[in-house]
Amino acid sequence: MALPVLRSSSLEKIFREDEDFLRKKVIVTLERFVKQLSKGHLSSTSLETLLSTYSTLWCQYRENCNCMRPLLLYMDNLDVNGKTALGSFQKLELKAWQTELLQPMAADIVRLLISKILTNQRDEIDNTSIQIMREVGFSFERAFQISGGNQAYRENFEMPFLEGMSECYRKESSEIKVEELGAVKYVEKALAMIQANIDLTSRILNEGLVEEVKSAFVQHYFTDKKDWVLSECDQMVAEERNNELESLYKFLKYIPNYDFEELKSNFKNLVEKNLIASITNLKGQDVHMKFINNLLECHIKYRNMIREIFDDDNSFVTVLDKVFVRAMKKNTMKEANIPLTSAEMLARYCDSILREKDMPDNIKVFQELSYSFKTVFPYIYESDVFEKFYAQLMSGRLIQNSVRSMEPEEEMVKLLQQECGSEYAKKLTTMLTDNKLSSDLTNEFTQTNVIGIKFTIKVSTNAVWPMSDKNVLKFTPPNVIENVMHQFEKFYLRKHNDHKLTWMHHFSPCELWINIYEKRYIATMNTFLLAILLLFQDRDQISFNEVNTFLNTDENTLARHVAILVDSKFLKSDTKEVSAASTFKFNAGYKNKKTIVIIPAASKRVTLKENSKIIKTVEADRKGFLQTVIVRVMKKQKEMCHNDLIAEVISKTEGRFSASASMIKKEIESLIEREYLSRKPDNKNVYLYIA
Repeated sequence: MALPVLRSSSLEKIFREDEDFLRKKVIVTLERFVKQLSKGHLSSTSLETLLSTYSTLWCQYRENCNCMRPLLLYMDNLDVNGKTALGSFQKLELKAWQTELLQPMAADIVRLLISKILTNQRDEIDNTSIQIMREVGFSFERAFQISGGNQAYRENFEMPFLEGMSECYRKESSEIKVEELGAVKYVEKALAMIQANIDLTSRILNEGLVEEVKSAFVQHYFTDKKDWVLSECDQMVAEERNNELESLYKFLKYIPNYDFEELKSNFKNLVEKNLIASITNLKGQDVHMKFINNLLECHIKYRNMIREIFDDDNSFVTVLDKVFVRAMKKNTMKEANIPLTSAEMLARYCDSILREKDMPDNIKVFQELSYSFKTVFPYIYESDVFEKFYAQLMSGRLIQNSVRSMEPEEEMVKLLQQECGSEYAKKLTTMLTDNKLSSDLTNEFTQTNVIGIKFTIKVSTNAVWPMSDKNVLKFTPPNVIENVMHQFEKFYLRKHNDHKLTWMHHFSPCELWINIYEKRYIATMNTFLLAILLLFQDRDQISFNEVNTFLNTDENTLARHVAILVDSKFLKSDTKEVSAASTFKFNAGYKNKKTIVIIPAASKRVTLKENSKIIKTVEADRKGFLQTVIVRVMKKQKEMCHNDLIAEVISKTEGRFSASASMIKKEIESLIEREYLSRKPDNKNVYLYIA
C-alpha cells in the first residue's frame, strides 16, 4: 500500500492549519486502495470463490491499514483548541471499505454466506470454511457498526441475513415428509439439526446473532411442527417410553414461552392412574406398611422420571405434588377402599419401623424413617391428626418397652420439631422426658428396696400422655405385685408429696414364666390376665365366681379377660361361652412351637374402634386451637372485619388442618357469647376485641 510519508515535526503544524485537508488526503488514499483491490481481484471472481476471495482481501486490507494506524492514532489524540478528535480518523479505514467495496456487494455476500452456512450444517464442518465465514461476518460488523453505528450494521447485514436464513429454514422444513418420518424420528432429527446449527453459528457469528438464527430455526422446525409432534404425546407418556419423552421434552423446551400443558396433563394422568391403583384394596394387618411403601415406590419412580427426563422441571414437580396431595385426602382414601386416614397410615408406618427388631443399625433405621416421613408427610393435609395417632402409638411403644432403641425415637421427635415447630412436638418431647425420668426412678427404687421381682415403673404426666384414667381396671392385684405397688407409692410420694398416682393396669405389660413339663414358655400379658393365671399356681380348677371373689372386679370385665386366656389355650372352660356358670382348668397339655408367647390384650395398640375417639379428640382440639388463634389475632388488631379475620385465621391454620369459613364463624360466635369479642354497634360485620 503506497502511503504519503510526513515528518512528525511538520505533521502537527499541518493538522492545526488544515484538519479537513489532512482528513481528505487520508480518505482519498484509502478509497483509492480499496478500489484497486476490488478491480484487481473481485471483478474477475466467480460466485463460487467470491467469499474466500473477499475474506482474503479483507484480511490483507486490515494488515495494510495497520501500517497507517500509528499515524491515525496520533492525529486522533492531537489537542486542537482544547479538544481532541479522538476516534474520528480510526473510522476512516472502515468507512472506505464499507462504501467502496462492501456496500455494493453486500447482498451477494450475505446470500453466499447463508448458502455456505447451510452447506456446512448438512456436511462435515470444514475449518477453512469456518475461518472464511467468520472473517466475512466480522467485516460487516466492523465496517458498518464502527463507521455507521448499530442501526447501519443491523440494516445492512443482520436483517437481510436473518430474513434469508429464516426463508431457507422455512423452505427446508416444509420439504421434510414428517408423516413418513414419524414424530419420534422427526424430533430426533430436529434436535440433531439445531445442535449442529448452534455449534456452527457460534463459531462464526456474534452471540446475539447466534440466538436470533436459533430463534428462526426453532420457529420453522419446532414451533410450526409442535401440534403434529404432540399428537403422539399421550401414547408416549401412557407407555412410559422414557427415551422418546426425554427427546420430546428437549424439543418442546426450545419453543419460546411453551408451558408444557399437554405433556404435564398426560404425566398427571399417568401418575394418578398408577398411584391410585397401587393403594386400592390393600388388605392385611400390615396395610399401613403396604400403603406407605407403595406411595414411596411410586414417588421415587416419578420423581426420578422428572429429574432424568424432564430436566428436574419444577412445574412437573408441582404436578406430582398435587397428585399425591389428592391421593391422601379422605375422599380418595374411601374410593380406594381404605378404612384409615393417610395420617394414621403414616403414624402406624412409623410405629412399625420403630418397633422393628431385625435392624441392628439405629442410624439405618432413622435414615429409612426420615426419608419416608419427609417424602410422605408434606402431602398429609391434617398434620394434627398425625400427631394424635403418633402420640398414641409412641405411648404404646414406651409403656410396653417395645422400643428397639431410644435413639431413633429421639431423632424422630427432633425431625417433627424441625418440620412442624417445637410447639407441635411439645407433648412428644415431654413423653420422652417422662420415660427417661421413669428409668432413673426405677433404678433408684430397685437399689433401695428388696422387691423380689423384676420391676419397671413408668410415671406418665396425665395431661400429656394420650391415656385416660376413666376406664382404669378396678381389681385386686396379686400380692406379689400389690406389695411392690405400696412400696413404690411410699418411695415416690416422699419425693413428690403433691402428686397423685393412678395405676393403669390395663396398660401394664407383664412377663410370666410358665413351666409345662420340661418346656418353659415366656408369656407377655397385662396385669389383669397375670392375676387370673396366678390363681392356678396352687389349684387345678376354679369357678368364675371364685375368680371374681379373689380379684373383686365386675363380671363383664372378668368374662372378657378370661375369654382371652381360653382363646389363647392356656385355660380350658367347661362352657362354650365364658359366663358366671363357667369353671376353668389350667391346660397342662398346652403346646406351642414358640417359646415367647404374646397374649393379644397385653399389646395395647390403636384399633379401628378407637379411631373415632381419637378423631373426636382432634375435633375438640381444633375448636380450642381456632379460638386461641382468633383471640390472638384480635388482641393484636383490636378491630377487624369478618372476611379479613376469616382469611387471617385460615392462613394461621395452614399445615395443621384445613379450617373452613363455617368452622371459624362458629368459634367466633362462641367467643362473642363468652364476651371475648363483640360486634361493632354501627357495623355488625366488624368485630371488636374485649380486653
